[in-house]
Amino acid sequence: MTSLTNETLALEVRSRRQVAQGVVAIELSRPDGASLPSWTPGAHIDLETRDFSGNAVKRKYSLCGEVNSPTWRIAVLADAAGRGGSLWLHEHAKPGITLAGSRPQNHFVMDTNNDDPVVLVAGGIGITPLISMANSLHECKRPFRLHYHVRRRSSAAFLEELMAAPYAQQIHLSIDDEAPCALTDIFAPGDASAWVYTCGPSGFMDAVAASALQSGTASSRIRRELFAASPVPAKIGLPTKRPFMVRLQSTGQSVHVREDQTVVQALALAGVEVVVSCEQGYCGSCLTRVLEGTPEHHDQFMMPEEHDRNDAFTPCCSRALSSFLVLDL
Repeated sequence: MTSLTNETLALEVRSRRQVAQGVVAIELSRPDGASLPSWTPGAHIDLETRDFSGNAVKRKYSLCGEVNSPTWRIAVLADAAGRGGSLWLHEHAKPGITLAGSRPQNHFVMDTNNDDPVVLVAGGIGITPLISMANSLHECKRPFRLHYHVRRRSSAAFLEELMAAPYAQQIHLSIDDEAPCALTDIFAPGDASAWVYTCGPSGFMDAVAASALQSGTASSRIRRELFAASPVPAKIGLPTKRPFMVRLQSTGQSVHVREDQTVVQALALAGVEVVVSCEQGYCGSCLTRVLEGTPEHHDQFMMPEEHDRNDAFTPCCSRALSSFLVLDL
């Protein structure tokens, strides 16, 4: 199955193996033997798969191998409650098949401008982007620890590999049906200067962030990566469907946003492109500064404290409470 364009790559499944209950690791390479594009810890690729109706759909998978490896590795959790994309890969992504994938993208970039300690916190399959981060942190001898929370030992992907890693003593494993560790216990006042990177279900990451904030960690140092979109509830009582205007600070151009449009769609029709990826408000790639006006937030990327500042928003899904917004575009 391939639907290749200039923006996609042909990726051949080189190998696959089961790394936990319901989770397979898939190793990808170029069919022609050419080198794969480089990537940095936290990056992901879009992979084309099929839903239950047989329609082509794209799903995001974190790269979870070594950044200097000649192949890419992803891990796929079979999600019976999903739309079928992961189940299709479990059934069809076998050695020799060619898939269509994107070049690596990274909206979960690890700060490398200082040597401050790092706390990595994974929930379930959320371990995938954190493996490459842990490898990189160990190589550069930067202080870090990895907290890995799973429901049961059999569901812990890459557990054997992690326990054999040279930084195994820095890994703290919490297994719900054995010896669970409360998220409120993983941070201490000494973590106030740390960077926190967390990946897992939305509620899990909310709890991690709340615990980190309680320990004194600044909200600007807490970064999260959703491995799947969670539904964003409508904000009761807010005018989510009324039209408004946006004005571009650089040119003074005003653009009308209809009630049935996103800001990104309205800007595109006006010839203004905004970089987007997930278009659901959880990757942060389109985050835009707001210079005037009050946005109505519907993203899952920013922390509540950042929402309260109202100085940025995600135009892919968020709207306006005021009649206009002035954007730093």
